[in-house]
Amino acid sequence: MTAYFILTYDIADPEQYAKYNPGSNELTGSTIAKHGGALLAATNEGLQLDGHDADIKVVLQFPSRSAAQAWIDDPDYAPAKAIRLASTKNLNAFIVDKL
Repeated sequence: MTAYFILTYDIADPEQYAKYNPGSNELTGSTIAKHGGALLAATNEGLQLDGHDADIKVVLQFPSRSAAQAWIDDPDYAPAKAIRLASTKNLNAFIVDKL
């Protein structure tokens, strides 16, 4: 069943974050593809309706929840993930199964 990995976060360290940018980081993109995923959106745009208006909103699609989990746990993604964690704040990350 298709699953979506959704991230919202604020950029705390723009210089460090530039090394991670999910729309342009080859390491991030190659590891997403390795697990059958696709980047659907990575933007600072959007219509905020409720809650905190995060700087960045990211939506990835994977063939299954286990594929999404395998991506986030992939040792090849770990260096990029460490940059993301170190350069952001107010991070929310979750996997949602398609109904």
